[in-house]
Amino acid sequence: MNFDSIEVSNRVDEGSARLVAKLLLAAGAGAFLGYLLTLLPGLDRIVPQTAVRFAAVLGAIATAVVVVLLFYAAPRIALLAKLSLDGPREVVEEIAAVAQWTVVLVAVLVAHSGFAGVAVPLLDSTVWIYDFAFLLLAFPIVVFVAVHLYRGLDPSAALLATRFAEEETSSESPDDASGDRYTAAESGSDEPKGAAASDSSGGTNVN
Repeated sequence: MNFDSIEVSNRVDEGSARLVAKLLLAAGAGAFLGYLLTLLPGLDRIVPQTAVRFAAVLGAIATAVVVVLLFYAAPRIALLAKLSLDGPREVVEEIAAVAQWTVVLVAVLVAHSGFAGVAVPLLDSTVWIYDFAFLLLAFPIVVFVAVHLYRGLDPSAALLATRFAEEETSSESPDDASGDRYTAAESGSDEPKGAAASDSSGGTNVN
């Protein structure tokens, strides 16, 4: 598919849009159900022979479902962005990449928060390992987002400058046209006066 001039008709692929919406709604529903499960009575009890609560275990399971859905949705969100956005290829591709890696980053952060209820009690004094592991996962993703933002900076600035210049030109065109019409009207009105003056002078010479 050629994105030099994104013209994917006026309708986004309905199947892709429906799939992305379904995945995001499923992720939200999973997070909400996980929260409701933690409110059930008795789930604040500790699992025997561990320091982990039952609510934390259920929360970790719900987190795993949400994270999988977000990872699955990330490339499809990028594809949907390419299909729906209109603009130069460089700008569209960088925006799609930023959207994809942002969703991946959200998935990593959700995993860090959701699994903490299980990992922190088990790791105890070495809980810093848990945070450090997720830092190693999240930091490169932030770097990828920064790289794509930087790569899209110049083409985006050029696009905005072009659009601004076009708007300025279109806003000045009516004034120029009205000025031309006014000048033409003045020149047209001067000609009869000159002709009348020459006729009157000619008539005087005859007498």
